[in-house]
Amino acid sequence: MSPIGSVVANGEYHWGFQQASESLPVPTQHQFVGKIPEPLQSVTRYAAHIPTRTRHPQEARQLLQFLASPEAAADITRTGLDPLNKK
Repeated sequence: MSPIGSVVANGEYHWGFQQASESLPVPTQHQFVGKIPEPLQSVTRYAAHIPTRTRHPQEARQLLQFLASPEAAADITRTGLDPLNKK
């Protein structure tokens, strides 16, 4: 199955719907116009945990803290996801 941005860009379809995080990285000439309003979509939430026997618990904790930080928000948004600190 092709990303919707590819089939819109090649003229096969005039418009389409797909997860923003799947559509934004497609290197084609299509225009992302926005997300479906949250009350009308099925939102996927992600969670993370650190296994008790992990070899690098401090590094894992640091990664999760960074991903939840304001410093990571712009990159997370650029990928089509919503950062944790979104208001």
